[in-house]
Amino acid sequence: MDIFVEQIVKKEPTGKDMAVRIAVIAGMILLIAVSLFVFLFVFPLLGLALLAGTIFGGWYLITGTDCEYEYIVTNGEMDIDKIIAKRKRVRLMTAKASSFEAFGEYENAPEAESGVTTVYAAGRSETPDENGSISPLKTYYADLKHPSAGAVRLIFTPEQKVIDALSPFFPRQLKIELSKRD
Repeated sequence: MDIFVEQIVKKEPTGKDMAVRIAVIAGMILLIAVSLFVFLFVFPLLGLALLAGTIFGGWYLITGTDCEYEYIVTNGEMDIDKIIAKRKRVRLMTAKASSFEAFGEYENAPEAESGVTTVYAAGRSETPDENGSISPLKTYYADLKHPSAGAVRLIFTPEQKVIDALSPFFPRQLKIELSKRD
């Protein structure tokens, strides 16, 4: 029987996202003032085109800071995609649960070794479940050897169904370590 589970988590806005939004709005105000000057005093059609371009560009850049992460687990292989403003999808990585060397809650994670690539795909710590009630999600980490990226630390916020879909495919040693923790 095939195992297929998917989950979408919304990325929490960071300070960098807020700074980008503020900078874009400030730039829009400046460009709107310039386009109105051009529209009124120089060449109306050019000013109108500049105004429309400014509004569209500002909207495009501001909505581009909205991100979601999608986790898709298929038979022990997890694909992690970043969805930008619901208009663009970027594959962050594909990881096999059988290549996990460590897994657990991120707050209990050991310090990552130097030279380890970190893939951050954690979303909001609270998401609504099927009943509409809010339940907190914990942030987890997974250390693994990736075929092309080498040593990777994945930081993500899976629901229990994603963990349950991955855990049968963990290496035996990791299963033993996880059973000792419980």
